[in-house]
Amino acid sequence: MAGAGARAGTEARTTDRAKGEARDRARAGSGPAVRAGVLAAGLTAVVLAAGCSAPQATPDTRPRMKQVAAAWEGSAALTQWREGFHLLDRQEWKPPEGFHSEGDEEAYAAKSFVLRTELPATPPPATAIRWPDGNGNGNGNGNDGGATLTLPLQNAAQAYGELDRAPDGGPALAVTGVRFGEIAVRTSRGPARVPAWLFTVEGYETPLARLAVTPQELPKVPVEPLGTFDGGTAPLLVYMASPAATELTVQAGHGSCDGGVAVDVLEGADTVVLAGRIVADAEPGTSCDAAMRLEMVPVALARPLGARLVIDAATGAPLAEPLPQVAPATAAP
Repeated sequence: MAGAGARAGTEARTTDRAKGEARDRARAGSGPAVRAGVLAAGLTAVVLAAGCSAPQATPDTRPRMKQVAAAWEGSAALTQWREGFHLLDRQEWKPPEGFHSEGDEEAYAAKSFVLRTELPATPPPATAIRWPDGNGNGNGNGNDGGATLTLPLQNAAQAYGELDRAPDGGPALAVTGVRFGEIAVRTSRGPARVPAWLFTVEGYETPLARLAVTPQELPKVPVEPLGTFDGGTAPLLVYMASPAATELTVQAGHGSCDGGVAVDVLEGADTVVLAGRIVADAEPGTSCDAAMRLEMVPVALARPLGARLVIDAATGAPLAEPLPQVAPATAAP
């Protein structure tokens, strides 16, 4: 299939933020501090190291965006990303109140638990993975009315066996209850509700959740990330949009004394490639702190997003949507 750079109707546009607006926007780093896919953390570190070394000329992001679009359009990775159950985040338990002691934290890290309850002997009820509100088609912005996927479920003993893997002795967390439910996770197809076993840990209100299904391996990104980053590249973290939207909102980072962020866009049949760049403002050699500022940047599209995959040009990997603000674990209906 022809690359996106040669597709009829493919359009590239630039969304620039005025310098005055950039200074007036809140720069406190508010917004969901979540990972932007597989490779964004490395790019963020580069921006922090760069401080305020803003570029002196506007970089041409079109060649890189065309390269990324050509690699993804019509690829096997695109098909795989839109199908199956691919988890974007590690399964981690973070009690809102924090661990009560260093011993508890060490026990969790070592996977040291002691069982003080009976595990359910009956298999869990058949429960599908659900992408609610029309999600589940491609990048989480499908229009199929809500996709589902049914996979084999682990029983409680199997889930606990993956949880408790440390030899006896030493600090341990006590599991005092277990029930079957579901949790919200980020997947390659958007936020989903996934069957899970919810373990009650003594002394903690928030249950420790373990997925009752086994995620499939993430597809290999069909293009390498940029080999080098300069002070003009801005990390993109997450995006927000509905299937019918003709505008994305992208969370991007920049240094403390530059002119803010601009996001360039290249639209294709199956992809929307975004390139974040720093807007020059500071004088050469200006000394700034290493703190990264986060901004929500609107990006206009020529047509509704639909099921197209949103991709970061710098990393070559798809951007993810933030999880909705829901309870960390709820009982399955």
